Amino acid sequence: MKPLYKLATLIFPDRCPYCNCLIEPERIACPRCFEILRQKHIPLSLGVSGYRCVSSFVYGGKVRRMIIRLKFYDRTQYIPQIARVTVDDIKATFADIGFDCITYVPMHTKDEKKRGYNQSELLAKALSKELSLPCLDTLDKIKRTKKQHTLTYSQRRKNLSGAFKAKEGVDISGKSVLMIDDIITSGATLSTCCKALRRAKPKMICCATIASAKNVYPEESVI
Repeated sequence: MKPLYKLATLIFPDRCPYCNCLIEPERIACPRCFEILRQKHIPLSLGVSGYRCVSSFVYGGKVRRMIIRLKFYDRTQYIPQIARVTVDDIKATFADIGFDCITYVPMHTKDEKKRGYNQSELLAKALSKELSLPCLDTLDKIKRTKKQHTLTYSQRRKNLSGAFKAKEGVDISGKSVLMIDDIITSGATLSTCCKALRRAKPKMICCATIASAKNVYPEESVI
């Protein structure tokens, strides 16, 4: 947590977005509302160009604000609570799969240096502890790209072409891998990462995200 944010919480303490009561800085909601959130949410099972994917929330409203704070305002302290929700959905959706490891969508080194962290990596590491699985650094983002949310579906695909590469020496041959990202919209990012990782010859790749934006692309069908 950045020093300026620590100072700000002393003046303007965090409040639960659901009931407005005071909460600790590391929480995304008060205990009561978080339990309701955890129990009432509806995980979405999606198809991402042939890869199975589960998302814990619909991207909108308070969930959208929470993710924006996580990504752009250093609220990385949300990660443990988010992981507690996401891990239940992973277990339920992929009960038929015994994963060997977890990995994540990487950021370009310049972008990660500017932000100070990769939220998808932090979530993957938290999930690896919950699931007792190793978290592996399997991909490099070798090309800086435009922000995906500003582009059409075809532009997203073109924008990501050649952007990711499997790391040299990565050993996932014959393994079942769980790929983590924060949001899925068109599925282009996860699909491109999975295809790049295929060169390392895993047995299977599945995906999980915190949230799913409204999917308007017919190529990404719900299963």
